[in-house]
Amino acid sequence: MSKREERRGERRAAILETASQFFMEQGFAGTTMSAVAAGLGGSKGTLWSYFSSKEDLFAACIEGKIEAFRAELVSVLDPGAPLRPAIEGFCRSFMAKIREPNSIALYRLLVGQSMRAPEAGRIFFERGPGVIEALLTAFLRGQVEAGRLRDEPPLEMAQVLISLCNGISHQRLLLGLAPDHAPYKPPAPKRITELFFRLYGVAEAT
Repeated sequence: MSKREERRGERRAAILETASQFFMEQGFAGTTMSAVAAGLGGSKGTLWSYFSSKEDLFAACIEGKIEAFRAELVSVLDPGAPLRPAIEGFCRSFMAKIREPNSIALYRLLVGQSMRAPEAGRIFFERGPGVIEALLTAFLRGQVEAGRLRDEPPLEMAQVLISLCNGISHQRLLLGLAPDHAPYKPPAPKRITELFFRLYGVAEAT
């Protein structure tokens, strides 16, 4: 990588860090490209040379936040690994991620802004939860084709597993309620995996 490319990468990272702070504090609707440029101490033209719109900038912020998590899930959902540990590993990683304070704050922000800026919710889903759903669906499709899971629609299977991981406790977290006391304590990843295999498992995979 040349010095010029390195500097451009550092500048882009600085833009995303500043923009992320604005989006979290001001919301999507309340954030402007001019405000982000001012926060960076540069010109709006410089910002536009990296991102062509506020939507592109927001999408890049979401992608930056999910990049490491996506890489983690790619490793967990290894098609060559034993199936049951892979499913349990997904549950553990996913449940930990959606319960992080930053994740909860972002969900709350987007729900609160959904009427004023519905495009923000669409971008978030496409670049965040939608990516995870597609990754899990592809993995499950391969397991169905290999005969290790029942012949059911992989997308439906992925959505069921994600819903089991979300559970009622995630809803309580979003509402600021105590999430981890019975009867709202989320099932352990191992228990969710057992439930998933009751629905979709075959004898060879259990």
